Amino acid sequence: MDQKQSQELKKLRIENAELLAESAELRKMLGLMYENKDLRSALKKKEGKVRGISIPKRCHSEERDKKDKLQATCRDHKLVQHYQRVVGEIAFQLDRRILAQIFQEYNRFYGFLVKNVKEKILQLTTCPLSHKVDEAERSKLFERRRKLFNTLKQFGYDKHIHPYFTEYLVNTYGVLKDRPWPETDELESFHRPEDLHRMAAESMPCSIVDNVNIIIDCLKCLAEEDGKPFIPLVEKVPAFASPYV
Repeated sequence: MDQKQSQELKKLRIENAELLAESAELRKMLGLMYENKDLRSALKKKEGKVRGISIPKRCHSEERDKKDKLQATCRDHKLVQHYQRVVGEIAFQLDRRILAQIFQEYNRFYGFLVKNVKEKILQLTTCPLSHKVDEAERSKLFERRRKLFNTLKQFGYDKHIHPYFTEYLVNTYGVLKDRPWPETDELESFHRPEDLHRMAAESMPCSIVDNVNIIIDCLKCLAEEDGKPFIPLVEKVPAFASPYV
């Protein structure tokens, strides 16, 4: 064998050794790949089992929370509506007390509004045929009006503002559909100004709560004077027509 053939044989041996080394490395990498694949497969199975246990519980909890929140919202909404009607009723009763104190000789107040008390006094004390004025009656009614509004003024009542405000409350929130029954917890809460103030705070916009509290304090004052409940009982509903119809 000449020198040239010997060099080529040596070169082939080196290349063969390199190929064997590369083949061994590839087999090693292929083994690692399969091993990694098996590990991933096992990990996915475990994750699936974990999801199968935890996800349904989480969904059930979320659905239950949503249901509880919805029920609470409905209850709160109905309670707020009730409180708003109580406030409207308080405003209505205050206007009725004012009219009843000024026009004591009248049993019905069709068309009477606190905001037009002055015009009503002028109308009632003027004969529609002769246009003669009953000065004594007019003076008496105006004096009642003056004393009453001066009393209410001590609680923040403004005769130029609050007659329109009470009308707004009645028209916006309505009044109680049913009168309270005697000797009930509901009636007791209507007798306690602190409960009425709380209802106002929980149901009225912040911008009008102060004026609602003025209405409550004024009605408390008049109720103490005439000895009647804030809101008439079932068997004592006055035969008054609503001044807002």
